[in-house]
Amino acid sequence: MSSVPPPQPLALRASDGRALAALLLAAHPTRGALCINGATGFRREFYLKFATYCAERGYHTLVYDYRGIGASARAPLAAESARMSEWGRLDMPAALECLAQRYPELPLATLGHSVGGQLIGCMPNQARARAHLMIATSTGYWRRQRVPFRYQALAFWKVYGPLMLRRFGYVPRGVLWSGESLPRGVFLQWRDWCLSPAAFGSALDADMSDAGFAAVQSPLLSWGFSDDPIATPAGVAALLRSYPNALIERRWTTPAEVGARTIGHHGFFAERHRDSLWRAALDWIDARCA
Repeated sequence: MSSVPPPQPLALRASDGRALAALLLAAHPTRGALCINGATGFRREFYLKFATYCAERGYHTLVYDYRGIGASARAPLAAESARMSEWGRLDMPAALECLAQRYPELPLATLGHSVGGQLIGCMPNQARARAHLMIATSTGYWRRQRVPFRYQALAFWKVYGPLMLRRFGYVPRGVLWSGESLPRGVFLQWRDWCLSPAAFGSALDADMSDAGFAAVQSPLLSWGFSDDPIATPAGVAALLRSYPNALIERRWTTPAEVGARTIGHHGFFAERHRDSLWRAALDWIDARCA
């Protein structure tokens, strides 16, 4: 039974005035504060068990929904104006700033799952964090993904997504998409990124023209998994080239190393990894936030 109090609802406010729904898990005693930046289509609740573990380890931990997702989406979803780039330029900075304002005396860190790690370089305040942990994070370019998944992804970009946009005005959960419903702008921008081999950053999208990927100098752990069809070695390497000045550590884990059948793109957050992957992740953060 965890001694961590129930999550405390918070309303974040991005610099453009957009409200975001967040949950804070408070730690006692405390070592630091951790912001969890989620993957595309994953609601904040998906990360609660891991966030509870982080709080048990002494980190006030914040989970939240990006604009257009879950409790941060506007209704009707077909009228939602969110774009994926805004998650990195506006939402992720708001979450980190919330922790910085609430706990000015504590060291901060981020943990980004997939797109939550991609977009660190878009955060104007990323240097507030002493360390960044990327979980299953890569460029997303479809040709760098594994077969047969890459062809499923191509069908999602070229067929399923456009059909759903024409029918509903957004992309709902369905045969080729198991995540939360995606607003039009999020899907279309994400599709453009995943269909292009351009370097992640301003060369990929004008929305990132003022991003500071080269300004990231903090320790950065990129942790990938051998059975992940999305964040492959080629995709991870391509993304990390966009962070030329970060102190990068690369880590790869096979399911067999932690006694699991699969890990994949999101299995890291399964509670069965509490004493293996979770412990190792927090040990790494501890060493940078001590």
